[in-house]
Amino acid sequence: MPSKGAEESVFQAASTGLKRWLNRARDAVMAPFRQFKAQPNPQGITATVPVWQAQVDRIIAALTPALQEGWAGAHLPGDYDPRDPYIQANLALTYNLLVRIPDEVHAKVVAQILEGTNAGETVDQIAHRVEQVLTYTGSENWDGRARLIAQTETTRHAASSMLAHALLVAKQDKRSLEKRWDTIMDDRERDAHRHVNGQTVPLSQPFLVEGFPMMHPGDPKAPPNLVCGCRCSLHIQEVA
Repeated sequence: MPSKGAEESVFQAASTGLKRWLNRARDAVMAPFRQFKAQPNPQGITATVPVWQAQVDRIIAALTPALQEGWAGAHLPGDYDPRDPYIQANLALTYNLLVRIPDEVHAKVVAQILEGTNAGETVDQIAHRVEQVLTYTGSENWDGRARLIAQTETTRHAASSMLAHALLVAKQDKRSLEKRWDTIMDDRERDAHRHVNGQTVPLSQPFLVEGFPMMHPGDPKAPPNLVCGCRCSLHIQEVA
């Protein structure tokens, strides 16, 4: 499991990035209301997509401590290589997941406008609904989202970096290595992760978690209910 410092690095990048982007998105969407008392325009979010993409780049960069910790956690020879293809592939998957947030928010804004309109609300009331969606401090939603991103992504990339290191050493040094799934057993773990705790498989084979193949904790190819907020970790060992 990555350190609290590694997770905090990602949390700060995610929370700062969301605040910066939401401010721009709120200005764009609320412009018709602020200028003409007209209904907010959700299409304004489209113009802010490059702003969010720049924030995603910063979140990806903030994952470096987790990647370095995961690489070192394999306890194998070799310096951390950020260009490792397995690491780069997983970072690309994370980028693709995070850049979808503007689309999600657009859908939420549209839903609030439709709900308010169907309820016969005034333009002022509908505008308030939209402001709540696009304001970081308006609810616990966005701070919680930043924390979820931090926990999920640090777990994912510490494990993927550890596996990348092990795969590299196994290939280069012809070593027989295997991996073990370790779950924090504190009555907060989900059933699927409790059942896989201690499972050991060859490096190149997946764990089976509720029937889904997962190469490591946080594997982005698995359903969200098996990866979001995951606290599990990977352990690399010699084949007995």
